[in-house]
Amino acid sequence: MILLYLLHVTTVAHSESMLWTFLTCNVFVVTAGIVFMYKLFTQKNVRNAGIVFGVAIAINYILIAILGDPFDLLG
Repeated sequence: MILLYLLHVTTVAHSESMLWTFLTCNVFVVTAGIVFMYKLFTQKNVRNAGIVFGVAIAINYILIAILGDPFDLLG
């Protein structure tokens, strides 16, 4: 089921372990983004949350660029 969900952008087959790596990283990016937006809108100290969110996005794109397909960056 995960393969069908993640192959909506590209038809390149990915290994199951790589998919779990991408999925875990994406869950962390979404969680960090939610925390960042919450702190931003409640006007709390957002510096650390912003740095964590930026690093998570950078790591996510690096993993996709190295282990994935260039078309994965579009999705």
